Amino acid sequence: MSIALESSPLALAAPGVGVRWLSNVDMAGPIPAHDKSLGRCWPWRGRKNPRGYAVIAIGRARPLLHRALYPIIHGPIPDGWEVDHLCHDYRVCTLGDACPHRSCGNPAHWRAVPKTVNNARSGSPTAVNARKTHCWRGHPLAGANLRLRADRPKHRECGTCRRIRRYAAQAELIATGGGHGEQGSLF
Repeated sequence: MSIALESSPLALAAPGVGVRWLSNVDMAGPIPAHDKSLGRCWPWRGRKNPRGYAVIAIGRARPLLHRALYPIIHGPIPDGWEVDHLCHDYRVCTLGDACPHRSCGNPAHWRAVPKTVNNARSGSPTAVNARKTHCWRGHPLAGANLRLRADRPKHRECGTCRRIRRYAAQAELIATGGGHGEQGSLF
């Protein structure tokens, strides 16, 4: 995506906001380490919500900056899609709500994507688990060893670890006489 935003700030005029929102960004912000071709982030110096996203005043409304300005600058956001900050990289930023990219005001860093794509690029527990290739014991989460649980849609499970848990539970039942105390000896 290539937008000559720095050369034409009037192109960023938003209805009800004009270009005044540009006074709340620092156009000399850092360049994202993971993709220098994106250009500089524009850190937001204005109000932020508790999750760290830039908030702008439009009349009495206080929408998120990227949600309010994306349709004006780039076009409509398709239903069910979200605005992703391309300057964010989960491998570099693990700050959660303190992530500086959440308040990046550079429209060239925004892209509308399906919610699943936006989540997959995040550091959320769901995204972190989806990227795992091995279980915590080191077994591969692929092929015949990968189990999909019927009771939890899209939940992946290590088949080897599942067998280990089942055998341990069965051994405990045998050792305790089915949960009724110590098993008596046959002799």
